Amino acid sequence: MEKYWVNNWVDSNPNKDHEVHKEGCQHLPLKNGLYLGEHPDYYSALREAEEYLYEIDACEECIEEFRVKSANAK
Repeated sequence: MEKYWVNNWVDSNPNKDHEVHKEGCQHLPLKNGLYLGEHPDYYSALREAEEYLYEIDACEECIEEFRVKSANAK
């Protein structure tokens, strides 16, 4: 299982949404992050984040499922 965080502060994000990040991501929120705990996958972490915040998306740098989805949409 991997550790996940979501950013609380959206001003630095161009899309103005909260992003879920895996541990080790270069965009991991150091000051304004909410630790979501260990999860078996991104979708589980997303559901946890939705209990606290709205307009949540995946970090396209560290969430592989998002990169695959984005590539298929092109």
